[in-house]
Amino acid sequence: MNKIGRVEPLFHCLLSLSCLFIITSCRTAKKAEKPIVIHENKKLAELSAEELLLLIQQHNFNADWLSAKAEVESTIDEKKKSFDITLRMRKDSIIWISISPLLGLEAARIMITRDSVKFLNRLNKEYQVTNYDFLNNLLRMNIDFDIIQGILTGNIFAYKKNKFNSVYNDEDRYYIISTLSRHKLKRSMEEKDLNKPIVQDMWISDENYRIIKLSIEDDKIKKALITQYADFRSTNTGFFPYHSNTVISADSKLLFNIVYKRLLVNEPQQFPFTIPSSYTKIR
Repeated sequence: MNKIGRVEPLFHCLLSLSCLFIITSCRTAKKAEKPIVIHENKKLAELSAEELLLLIQQHNFNADWLSAKAEVESTIDEKKKSFDITLRMRKDSIIWISISPLLGLEAARIMITRDSVKFLNRLNKEYQVTNYDFLNNLLRMNIDFDIIQGILTGNIFAYKKNKFNSVYNDEDRYYIISTLSRHKLKRSMEEKDLNKPIVQDMWISDENYRIIKLSIEDDKIKKALITQYADFRSTNTGFFPYHSNTVISADSKLLFNIVYKRLLVNEPQQFPFTIPSSYTKIR
């Protein structure tokens, strides 16, 4: 086995990176048309799910263009890897990711559009061009472009088009918006609805209405996703989380820790992606 010839583990690692934050199957919430006004005598905990949802939507990260560099630590099947990524994005259009080992040479490139997923493995001169069925089969879930975009930016989304029905009080001064239909003081006191095996909770900051933590539990297929966001920094297009940590529990356990080192917003980007004629299609 050569120094970087671990094709299969690397391939799954890179693909997992590109889609790990998208274990959902709905579209990103639309912006509210009218602002919500909270009266001084109305506490956040007293807001309805609809009112809180609109506030969250109004405070989404809303850049038309994005360019970022980040360091990633991953653990897949108890194997740890560290690498760098360059992320470029055009809102509602293209997500482009370049992945490099710590040595600095590009190992892979991924480009995601609304109808296709393209992948270049530069180490072994291989490529893949497919639709979302490929990722759906890989993850055993339904995903689309809007989900990838929403998770990468920390914006709100609804898993499998479920409706957010409840607002809960959290002891750590955050508030939880949930797809559960009941409403009690604490989310930890609530019981799951056996008719709805999928439960999505989002912990919301009372300072900037950004998502601090999201949890999706699908008891039907025994899969769960938990992402925590931190180090929110202000940009002229909203607050962006410079640190995220995601754990996926399924047949195996996946962990990803991402720390952004540089972020540039609203400057037009290029998305180069050319498949050399010498590359072989991955089958």
